[in-house]
Amino acid sequence: MMNEPGRLDGELYRLEQFTDTPSPALVVYEELVKNNLAIIRSELETLSPRVGMGHLRPHVKTHKSAWAIRLQLSAGIEKFKCSHNELDLLLDEGVRDILVAYPPLEHLAGRIAAAAARNDQSKILAQVSSIEHARYLAAAARREDVELHYLIDLDVGDHRTGLPASQARSLLAAIQADETLSRLHLEGLHAYDGHNHSDDPRERTECARKAMEEVALVVNGLRKDGAEINRLVVGGTPGFLHCLEALLAYEELEVELEVSPGTFIYWDTRYDELMPGRFQLAAMILARVMDRPTPRRITLDLGHKRWGIDQGPVHLFSTPGLKLVKASEEHTVLEHDGNCPLEVGDPVLIAPRHVCATVNLWERFHLVDEAGNLQSESLAVTARNR
Repeated sequence: MMNEPGRLDGELYRLEQFTDTPSPALVVYEELVKNNLAIIRSELETLSPRVGMGHLRPHVKTHKSAWAIRLQLSAGIEKFKCSHNELDLLLDEGVRDILVAYPPLEHLAGRIAAAAARNDQSKILAQVSSIEHARYLAAAARREDVELHYLIDLDVGDHRTGLPASQARSLLAAIQADETLSRLHLEGLHAYDGHNHSDDPRERTECARKAMEEVALVVNGLRKDGAEINRLVVGGTPGFLHCLEALLAYEELEVELEVSPGTFIYWDTRYDELMPGRFQLAAMILARVMDRPTPRRITLDLGHKRWGIDQGPVHLFSTPGLKLVKASEEHTVLEHDGNCPLEVGDPVLIAPRHVCATVNLWERFHLVDEAGNLQSESLAVTARNR
């Protein structure tokens, strides 16, 4: 079921028994999260029937939550991807296969090595795209007396981190030639397609095809040099299916293929514009009307300190006809296209424009069950302050 333009579906976003909950609050619709997991399972199993969810290594930066990790573990997901802030969260929840997808400087390298030393039953993969990253990791591995595995991070078009595909062979040769880096062991390649954001699925498919062609060429080149490549980790939320489909066409690769979307679990209006109805908006902000400065205007009891503004202002609300006219740190001012029916104290649900940034602004959240009942006991955004 899709939301109408400018209005959240009232059946999906029922909210009962919320009068004792202070506002503003972050609320998560549990059944919609489970639906999103079912959708991604169906997509993966349709594309790759024999492996399906085995291809999934979801990024946890969207939810940063022990509750969501446990839900995914119960769904059979065993591998996860994180930035440096969520490593301890995953280890605390018993995850045994973790990729820290963040270029390691000295402090992060030390954390990875220390975590590997404390958790010898877990595989913790690091990310390397320069000899400096390798040196930080190797020095930390010596201090902790551990061996570390890493993925070479390729820049396939996003130009944020990673090295050009043409330089991967020389980087690996430099690492293998340096005896001080002998505690490091190549596991495979990482390639994030953060530039693949077209609203045209044909353009996303072509973008993914070109990026994965580069990845396949690097695999073949490294193997010619005698390297062992065990896994590829690719694909953010918009492009992960396209990336996987492109790599599955290379039957000769014979590696573990993994995709690492994150936003799919909660979804947001930014991605819903690119891919309408692909997943369901599962995380909402509950606010209340704090003032009525004019007959058509209301002011909510929160500002952009509580919703991520980096991808633009919020624009989808539980009451139809509302439009944002002004936002500050503590106030969100909305205008109705007629006489506004809302009074002081009335609730308004807001769909995040960028859910990852929004969740990180909250210390806790409340679950909403299938009947629309808001659970009074809140849960921690566990990795928010890590």
